[in-house]
Amino acid sequence: MERFVKEIEVGNENRLFEFTRMENVNGVKFFITSKDEKKKPISFSLVRAKDDNWKLNPGSLRWLYGIESQLADAIRDSRLN
Repeated sequence: MERFVKEIEVGNENRLFEFTRMENVNGVKFFITSKDEKKKPISFSLVRAKDDNWKLNPGSLRWLYGIESQLADAIRDSRLN
């Protein structure tokens, strides 16, 4: 498993996101961990969409959709995709 970390601005603060690349018969996905505004640990995944973009799994925390493109950019920039 390959990993990287990226700091992303969420609202008025920068938060650290740890990305772990995983691959199985369904393809590649990134399992991501961070902390919410109350410092509570959270985890979620991004999967490669048909248009070769990275999308949150349905049902992810609502505020994550506001930074979805930044998360996808972090994956592309990492060259682990």
